[in-house]
Amino acid sequence: MESSIDVKFEKCHFFLILDLGKNSLLPIENKSKDRPHEIGGMVGHLITNEGINSVITIDIGPSAFDIFKRHGIKVYRAKGIVEDAVRHLKQGKLTEITKATVPRYLEWKKKK
Repeated sequence: MESSIDVKFEKCHFFLILDLGKNSLLPIENKSKDRPHEIGGMVGHLITNEGINSVITIDIGPSAFDIFKRHGIKVYRAKGIVEDAVRHLKQGKLTEITKATVPRYLEWKKKK
């Protein structure tokens, strides 16, 4: 809970799954983080399999975002410490992300 939210959602080392009802925390290793591309889909499916209803992140790519949208998972923007972000989510102070905040990998690569 004292960790900083990673700038790159799909490349973070761990995802923290917080059950607010049980007040339990489950870290899940992101085994896809070192892939050169196409990570968003893998990460999206990994997270949806955990039965969550919300994601907190700084930025999110289109593949993961599209998967979350199809599964009814809301995505919220927050920076800083996980504990603060969770508190702000409970208080309704986080902004919902309504579309991907970074381009698809191939679109990004073409711009370089």
